[in-house]
Amino acid sequence: MELIDAIKKRKSVRAFKPQAVPTETIKQVLEIACRAPSSVNSQPWEFFIVKGEKLDKLRNMGVERVSQGNKPNPDVPLPDKEKGDMGLQGIYKKRQVVLGVTMFKILGIAKGDQKSMMDYMASMYRFWDAPAVIIICIDKMLKLLTYPLIDIGALIQTIALTAQEFDLGTCIMRAIVDFPEQVREILGIPDSKYIVIGMTIGYPDWDHPINSFQSERDDVEDLLTVVE
Repeated sequence: MELIDAIKKRKSVRAFKPQAVPTETIKQVLEIACRAPSSVNSQPWEFFIVKGEKLDKLRNMGVERVSQGNKPNPDVPLPDKEKGDMGLQGIYKKRQVVLGVTMFKILGIAKGDQKSMMDYMASMYRFWDAPAVIIICIDKMLKLLTYPLIDIGALIQTIALTAQEFDLGTCIMRAIVDFPEQVREILGIPDSKYIVIGMTIGYPDWDHPINSFQSERDDVEDLLTVVE
């Protein structure tokens, strides 16, 4: 696949075939993606590939905790409303709302349909039933909220693009790492690591309606200032 085509065609995949992805294939994707740039070549990333029984335990834990009303508490902090941080606002909130409304329309979830919404949340914490997930960590000797997170951003985009060359789809998901203490316990991730982000990886089910969804992008002219 040509690079520009890969960038334009890449989307978040939210329905997967049950077909297993060989661990060796995921390793190939990661080996290529590790060519991503990082500040002073620090390469701060570490990976956990999760499949099989451990992945089932991870899914069950997430669904159970959300159904019990537990709030996400990822290592990368969420907005703290008690401290006045209200999260996305203005145009950024508008884009989030448009995303949700469009997806729910495709899925046939009507406003106020609490049961369907709970089913949707459960599917999200099942990680769309992907056959594998990748969890990305950094060492706690690094500062969590500085350049290593920019490096991780470059890395996950590179993984997402590389995966397409192997006919694989991905979805970058905070939900996978919403409950880091439980994730550490299930997967044996040391306390010395921050759990930064998760990604699903698998063969997309292109017949599922949700995978027809393509999010919009603003015109670059509305985002651009040229200084000469």
